[in-house]
Formats: sequence, structure tokens, C-alpha cells
Amino acid sequence: MSAATRVHRRPTSAGAAKGSGSRGGASGLVPALRLTVRRCRFQVLAWVLPLWGLVMAVPSYVSVYPTIQLRGALVEGMRNNPGTRLLYGRLPLPGTIGQLAQWEIGSYLLVCTGLMTVLLTCRLLRADEDDGLVEAVRAAGVGRRVPFAAPVAVVLTVVTLLAAGVGGILHILTLTVAELTVGGAWAAAGTLAATGWAFTALTAAACQLARDGSAARALALMTLGVSFGLRVAADETTASWLRWLTPLGWRDIIRPYSENRAWPLLVCTGVSLAVLAGATALERHREYLGGYLPDLSATRRRWRVRSHAGLLARLTVRSTATWTVSIAALSALFGTMSGTITDLLAPGSRTAAYVGMMTAGDPVVQFMSLLTVFTVLMVSIAVVQRVTGLVADERAGLTEVEAAAGVSRTRLLLTRACAALIEGAGLLAVSGAVLAAFTAAQVTQDRAVERALVFTVTQLPGVATTVGLALALVGGAPRRVPLVWAVVAWSAFAQFLGGLVELPGWAIDLSVIGHHLDVTGPANWKPLAVQAAVGAAGAVIGLVAHRRRDLVAW
Repeated sequence: MSAATRVHRRPTSAGAAKGSGSRGGASGLVPALRLTVRRCRFQVLAWVLPLWGLVMAVPSYVSVYPTIQLRGALVEGMRNNPGTRLLYGRLPLPGTIGQLAQWEIGSYLLVCTGLMTVLLTCRLLRADEDDGLVEAVRAAGVGRRVPFAAPVAVVLTVVTLLAAGVGGILHILTLTVAELTVGGAWAAAGTLAATGWAFTALTAAACQLARDGSAARALALMTLGVSFGLRVAADETTASWLRWLTPLGWRDIIRPYSENRAWPLLVCTGVSLAVLAGATALERHREYLGGYLPDLSATRRRWRVRSHAGLLARLTVRSTATWTVSIAALSALFGTMSGTITDLLAPGSRTAAYVGMMTAGDPVVQFMSLLTVFTVLMVSIAVVQRVTGLVADERAGLTEVEAAAGVSRTRLLLTRACAALIEGAGLLAVSGAVLAAFTAAQVTQDRAVERALVFTVTQLPGVATTVGLALALVGGAPRRVPLVWAVVAWSAFAQFLGGLVELPGWAIDLSVIGHHLDVTGPANWKPLAVQAAVGAAGAVIGLVAHRRRDLVAW
């Protein structure tokens, strides 16, 4: 046994041990990088292209807020409104187009970039180890550092390309928008890059602390939530130093389009590299398939499971509870904001005109439509994860074990589909009820409470569409399952920014979220019926394809 193997105590094969001892620690890095890029190229495009499209919507501010003088009252209202401060932070003065863009669109970019790095890093770094791919790569003779270095390098490069594209787009927009500056464009890009690098490093550390991929993902997402909470605390208290502790607060230190400060950007980049160095040190001394945190996945309690559905329910109860708490908390937060936000959407205000480009109706309808898009988006993410878990089970060999135990493929797919639909309906009910309850304490005019509930729960056909599309890919094209995330990302883009970038109506209608009934006027059932039909067709296609294809033959 080589010295490297003794230090790491990794139960790899003899070939892996021989490769580690006889070849350099970074040997085989280039082929590993190529393989990693090839495996994640579709996921990367599904994230990067919509985010670049989001930046292209910056000129839309000019049509709604043409001059600083006209937007003065709006800027002051946004700064004093607790709801907008919570979502986006404090709007810098005097409120130029660049400042508005980095305050609102920049907030979306930072959070989405953090989410992208968490999901990509966990998938490429820890889930591959759980699936046995890392052991196979080590057995092929690559260096012992490559399984960690290649995924991290790819994610860091993706963040860099995303930030470079954002900076380039904003740079080009300076030709048509007078209030945008070249310095502000690249300060915003640098802020995005440093934030993405930081979350990549934090996620890499979480992958070493946790004992499996799902636990690492949960820990990394918790880190993202804590970062958001620290940013809010820094904005709402006198402890402004808290911004240094959260990557989501670094933007307010660098101040793009205001001061464009370079030295904080260098410090934040250094912090990201230091965290990454710590994650590297943790990886070097971690046992293969192990972690530093205690294992909470096992229990001494006896499981009373009598069917495949019972087993699935028992295995998913913890993640379902996590999603329920998260969505309920978000709905409660939005409900408490309803009283102040609706004031900003008063008829005739420029804010109402701006929001009217994203959604139609009176202020209450506009407000509830936008809020329910957020919550239903989270529900869609939850159900997609539930359905696509079938692919992970198949890769891990669990599907073959279940089939050998007498569980038919039809039951496997239908049980997972029913579980996703039940979970989606339950999460929608919880979200709608909590949003309605907290809205009732803030605003009651225009039947706001009823709309909070109805706008949420009547989007179940859209959630069913997402489930159907995911089932079709799981059954017929497991390698293309990430495409369902592109559908979810497009839906969010179309609902939030379709009006701003002047997408045609039919393109916005392709969204799987945002279609709901109202409590007044005639009910428009056609979009919901189409969504239900698409979901059912996807489920049938997935079932037929799953029964006909070979297991793990892709």
C-alpha cells in the first residue's frame, strides 16, 4: 500500500492505489476536465443563457424611469419599504439606471449564481463519488487530486464565463443607455464572479463535511440561506460589518455603478480562494465515501414498511418536511410584505407601470401574481427533484434490485409520479394557506386573501405539466433529464421578464407556471386544461418508454 493510500485510507481498487503511487497527483487532469465539461454542458447552458438574457433586460428601465428626476419619489419609496429592502437590499442613491439594475436584476443574478454553483458542485463533486465514478476514475490511473480538482475547476470556469458575459453585455449597453458606465459594468461582473467563486468554495467544503451528496446539497443550500439572512441583517441593523461575512453582501461593499471599489473586490476574491484552500485540505484528509459530520441517515428505530409506496414515503419524509418549512416561511414573508408593496403599485404610479409590464391587472392581482410565481417555482423544483430521483436510483442499481424483488416498472414509475403530484399539491396548499393567512393581517381589499389562496392552488396543472415532462425524459431519454430544468428556468424567465423584453404572448404562455384562475369574472379553464393534457401525455410517454427500454442501458 502506498503512502498516499495510507494517509487517505481510501478503499479504492488495486489499480487506483498503484496509479496514485506511481503517477503524479494531477496526472490525467486534462482528460478529466474534458469529460466533466461534456457531462455538464447542457446544465451549464440551461443556467447561463437565461441569466445573460436577464441582463439584456436592463434597457427596459429607461422606458419606465427615463430620468432621475422622474424616479426620485420611487427611489425614496424603495429605500424606505421593508419588503423591497428584504428582497433586494438598500437601493443606492441617486438611483441611476445602473444602480437600479445592479440592485434588482443584480440580486437575481447573485442568488441564481449561488444556486447554480451549489447544484453543479454537489453533482460533479460528491454525487459522482456516491455513484462510484470517482473510484472508477482513480482505478484508471489518474492522480489522486484530479477527482476534486477537475469538478471545482470546471465550476469556477463556468462562473468566470458567466461573469465575463454579464460584463460584456453591460459594456455594450453603455452605447445605448447613457447612465450605464464601463467601470460599473465590470465592477458588477467582478462582484458576480467573486460571489460565485465563494459559493463554489463553500459548497466544496460542504461536500467534504457531509457523508453523501444529498446531505452536502442540503448543507450548501443552508449556507446560501444563511448568507441571505446575514445580508438582510446587515441592511436592517447597524451591524454593517456583517456584509463581509456573506457573499451576498459583498455587492454593497464593492458598490458597482456607485464607487466601483477595487480593493474590496480583491479582498473578497482572496477570501474565496482561502475557503477553497480549506476545502482542499479537508478533502486530502477525508476518507473515501466519508465525511466529518456525524451520520444522521441511519436510525435504530424499526421501519414498518409494507410496500414500495411505503418505502418511498419513508425515504422522502425528511426532504418533504424541509421543502414544506421553506415554502411556508417564504409565503409568510411575502404575506407580511403585502401591505407595503401594494401601496407602491397604486394605479398611476411608475412602479405600477413597471410591474404592469410583467403582469396585468389591478395592484392586488399584480402583486399576488408575482408572489405566487416565486412560491410555485419552488414547488416545481421540489417535484422535479422527486421525479428525477428515479434516474439516480437507476444509476445506483436500486431500480434493478427493486425489479428483482418483484416491483414492476409500471409501479415504480407510477408510484414516483403519484408521490410527486401529492407532494406538489400539498406544498401548493400549504403555500396558499400561509400566504392567505399572513395577507389577511396586511391587506383585505380587492379580495386579496382569496386571491392569495386561489392563485396558488389553481397552478396545480402547471406543476402536473412539469411532472409529466420529467417523466417523459426519465422514461425515454434519461441522459436528457436536465432539459426539464431548462423548462423550469424558461418559465421563470418568461413570467418575470417576458414583458420587459417584449416576448410575444405565445412565448410567455409556454411557461409551466403563472397560469391560474381568478376569484372574480368568468373562469378561463383553457390554459389549465392544456397543461393537464400535456402532463398526462408526458406521463404516458414516459411509462411506455420506461417499460420498453433496458435498465441502465444509456
